Amino acid sequence: MSLLGTFTPYRIPVNVTLPSSATDNLFGPADLDFPPPSRPKIVMTSPERPPISGLVEITVTHDETKPRGVSVEIQGAMGSDLRPTDLEEICRRGGALGLPGRVWVNGHGLAA
Repeated sequence: MSLLGTFTPYRIPVNVTLPSSATDNLFGPADLDFPPPSRPKIVMTSPERPPISGLVEITVTHDETKPRGVSVEIQGAMGSDLRPTDLEEICRRGGALGLPGRVWVNGHGLAA
């Protein structure tokens, strides 16, 4: 607890989902006009840093067209000054699950 009355959490709640578009089709996707399988991705949601209420959603998607092989999209995170290229490099080095914490720290330009 600081003298300003703000509480810095040791942990923030993060929901992690691994969406899949797998189809159990015996005839193959072309026969029944199913969309092609999507790229692997991780979707993480966490609360916005107070005083703003809401959620931050971070999506990490495999993208072979990018130099680092991943694409990172952030929705929410008001005031965060993180660049997508920096976040892609973090993911390339294996730090994808640490992105919500980095976004929390950089929220509202209050980097610690």
